[in-house]
Amino acid sequence: MTGRVEVTGALFVDLGHQLKDGTWARPPRARYECLRCHTREGPVTGAVQVAGFVATARTDHRANCPANVQGAQAA
Repeated sequence: MTGRVEVTGALFVDLGHQLKDGTWARPPRARYECLRCHTREGPVTGAVQVAGFVATARTDHRANCPANVQGAQAA
């Protein structure tokens, strides 16, 4: 592998625990943490909300991150 890899954020997803009757013993939840500006977004709870958050959290934060020069220029 060539080049340098830098981890700039972490997306935490708990898939929850759904019972056989369809109710949630522990609903799904997610949060995003930026390792550059130390912002935390979320947590969001619920299957639909988590799916939407996971699909957009990284991209949405990157566009507005104060520690990201590219994000600051794009905004």
